[in-house]
Amino acid sequence: MRTNPILFTTIQGEIMTNSNQQKIRKWRDSMDRSLASLHFQKIHGRRLSITLKFWISKERLQNRKNDLDNLTKPVLDSLKRIGLIEDDAFIFHLEVSKFPTNEEEEVQLEIKEWGI
Repeated sequence: MRTNPILFTTIQGEIMTNSNQQKIRKWRDSMDRSLASLHFQKIHGRRLSITLKFWISKERLQNRKNDLDNLTKPVLDSLKRIGLIEDDAFIFHLEVSKFPTNEEEEVQLEIKEWGI
C-alpha cells in the first residue's frame, strides 16, 4: 500500500552518534529545534514506516565508523522527545541509508503510515 508522507524534512548539521556525549548534544538540539519548528500533528497509535537518508562527509565515511544503527538512534529518540511519535515500538518499517557528500551533512526524514 502506497501512502503519502505524513512528514518529510531535512535536518542539516554535523551528524553524530551517542558515542560522543559532547558532540551529540549539539546534534540532538539541532534535530529537536528543526523538528519542533514544523507544524505537525502528533502521530500516536499508528503503525509507521520511516525512511532515513544520511548524507555524511566523504572524509568521515572513510576515516570513522558510522554504523547505521548508531546513526539512527538519536533521530528516533528526537522524534519521541519532541512528542511527534509516542514510542518507537510503533515503527513497523525502517529503511536507513548513508551516502557520501562534499556538502553540509544532513539527514532526510520521511514518515508514512505503514500498511501492508
